[in-house]
Amino acid sequence: MSLVGEYDSAKDTAARLIKRKGQLGAIRRTVTTGGGPSDPTGGSTATNDYPARLALFPVSQKDVDGTFIKAGDWRVLVSTEGLTIDPTTTDRLVTSEGVLTIIEPGKFAPSGTVTHYSMVARK
Repeated sequence: MSLVGEYDSAKDTAARLIKRKGQLGAIRRTVTTGGGPSDPTGGSTATNDYPARLALFPVSQKDVDGTFIKAGDWRVLVSTEGLTIDPTTTDRLVTSEGVLTIIEPGKFAPSGTVTHYSMVARK
């Protein structure tokens, strides 16, 4: 089996576990177009929710450093299955805990194949 095949298997496993233990949610992306000095209208803003399967876990107290990771933050695992965008820090997560800000949109991508996202988010 090639390494790519092994990571495809890891991707399938991650998707299955997040589906079993997680929830349906969304990645909310707001995009502003136009505006600026040459556009007196100010441009336009569009917000889209991209469906995502995710699992939320409270950040362990031992991981709280008070700067990057704070008390009340969440570790969020997001499946790549059906996801059509790569999450960024300008996106939000729509979850059962409310709308969360993505602090660190880490991706787990051994050998270039994204198996899932493991991120830190907060209210």
